[in-house]
Amino acid sequence: MTLQKDNKKNNEILIFDTNIFLTGIDFNLLKSEIYTTPNVIEEIKIDKYINKNRNILNKIQAAIDSKKLILKTPSNKYIEEVDKKSELTGDYNALSNTDKELIALTLELKETVSINIMIYTNDYSMENLCSELDIPFAPLFKKGIKSKIIWEVYCPYCKEIKAENLNKNCEKCGLKLKRRPKK
Repeated sequence: MTLQKDNKKNNEILIFDTNIFLTGIDFNLLKSEIYTTPNVIEEIKIDKYINKNRNILNKIQAAIDSKKLILKTPSNKYIEEVDKKSELTGDYNALSNTDKELIALTLELKETVSINIMIYTNDYSMENLCSELDIPFAPLFKKGIKSKIIWEVYCPYCKEIKAENLNKNCEKCGLKLKRRPKK
């Protein structure tokens, strides 16, 4: 991430996931435009953490007011593309709708603007899908994924590979389905 020395705009756009905002990042240190989706901000505003996140929310609002942070919802075309690819990689059920929306926004900006795009997330499933979609990504304050993984859903008791949803139970034994890297 590039730190700001002056107020000139850089030729890149940064897209932030919820977990990046929760680090308490100082937007004034960043040279680039920052994008996220309205749902990312809503995740930060949840009642359980609203008092804890008050300072973060104040920084976000100041960045929105100064047009340093832009909130944008991606078009359905890109959300559908992300859904399809996440089903192929096995990440579909491991990603929230907000995660998928954020990747879709990154994909949309990557295809519609002529400057560099980088999504920052500490979510391994998001990184895995970004790798599949050829979207540049980086973690912040931790190591990211080392290689792309295609997942399969299976029953840990029956040992059978299932086509069902990860969040369901096995039809044979009733155990909750899990995922593992495809062999």
